[in-house]
Amino acid sequence: MSCDCNKNSIYTLGSVACSSNGRMVENSIDCNCDDDQLIIVKGACSAEKLQAMLTTEDENIWTQIFIPEVLCIPEQKPDIEQLMSITSVPEIFSQKVVKTPISGRVDAGEFVPIENKEGTVLTGRKLVVEGLLRQKVIYTAAVEQQSVHAAHFDVPFSAFIILPYDTPMTQKYKIEACIEDIFVCNITARQVFKNVTLFIKATPLVC
Repeated sequence: MSCDCNKNSIYTLGSVACSSNGRMVENSIDCNCDDDQLIIVKGACSAEKLQAMLTTEDENIWTQIFIPEVLCIPEQKPDIEQLMSITSVPEIFSQKVVKTPISGRVDAGEFVPIENKEGTVLTGRKLVVEGLLRQKVIYTAAVEQQSVHAAHFDVPFSAFIILPYDTPMTQKYKIEACIEDIFVCNITARQVFKNVTLFIKATPLVC
């Protein structure tokens, strides 16, 4: 179900429990993001950098993923009055070539693919990439002094890229991760909804 905040929707996106004053508080997450909030977003790549990554002479081995999440403000910090900025930096810490089923056939040593309705082909090889989004949320607190606070979050993510049929299991890659877009809003005084669109490219390393 899509959620259009511009139509004063009352759809519930789910529920997340956050800790507050020594107890767990579980709140439903309504679609009440305020589009008028001016939030500084740091960490997104420029359109020029993304275009350059796509127009190189290297093999076009890449994927795009969404990383939606609800962040809970740490218990020791005050409630949110207004979000000021968010910084998000991807870090890749693991890569591995794995075997998968094949959607196709091998004819005279050549792989003949069979696509599904989405145009996806299973070649027998995938590159699994693991990483972290290192993030910092800065906000003004809902206290008389309107003090400024920062909360740090490390959020893991996992992605896969389909590789050519004859890729060796020992093949290593240069992994580049680039954030295309960050959407963020506070949905309660202690909860922040954020969605990152992440572009990941793998370039084979040649020894």
